[in-house]
Amino acid sequence: MQNGGCNAAPTATVYERCDGLQIDGITYKNGPRFHLHVVHSNDVSISNVKIFAPEHSHNTDGIDLTNARRVNIHDCTIGTGDDCIAIKGGTSFLNISNVICGPGHGISVGSLGEGGEEESVSDVNVWNCTIKGTFGGVKVKTWPGGKGHANAISFKHITVINASFPVMIDQHYNHSSDKGGAVRVSDVTFSDVQGTCSSDQAVILDCSDSIACSNIKLDQINIKSVNPSRPAIATCNHAEGTATNILSPSITCLSSS
Repeated sequence: MQNGGCNAAPTATVYERCDGLQIDGITYKNGPRFHLHVVHSNDVSISNVKIFAPEHSHNTDGIDLTNARRVNIHDCTIGTGDDCIAIKGGTSFLNISNVICGPGHGISVGSLGEGGEEESVSDVNVWNCTIKGTFGGVKVKTWPGGKGHANAISFKHITVINASFPVMIDQHYNHSSDKGGAVRVSDVTFSDVQGTCSSDQAVILDCSDSIACSNIKLDQINIKSVNPSRPAIATCNHAEGTATNILSPSITCLSSS
């Protein structure tokens, strides 16, 4: 029991062990918690879905995926108080395209590894998406002390409009300190990410002190702050990789070519 003796708010819809699931043309509004959660399912298609919840509604993720394989999400509009799409442990071979996200926390891999759990995500492709008026943008987030991996992930052709933190790898999720060990993050690409940020933190690569992020690729990044007095910047911590064809912000913390 939680919240003064009341059960935690329920997920609006859960599809579990639904191989071949097809969801098309559904609208969700003001779910009490997550709106659409797909669990232990393969060969899933989600299209033309609209999800709306207030900007400050807690834990109202749009679409959550857990232990889902071979999933296609396309042509959806999602605005909530949390992640538009959250890609959680056991998910692989996922394609996301033509999604409009905002408000909310963006499109996220994770969080992974809470409480020292072993969780992995791989083979994720996100492209041709617009993220506007959000707290986060496109990101990977893991808890210190976790196990597993997040790899073969790409975010390409992304437009960000007034997003607080457009590009992020956060291995100290929820401001947690390193605990020894971490989910291994590697082979993550952010390519052709263009637009504006509402903070000056356009790119944050905050990797674990225990296991550095490796083979992180940034290419064709052009994100400018909406505040001329606070130009956009990039910060790195234990991140290894390359930055090419960068217009804004300057990314000197990765090698360039």
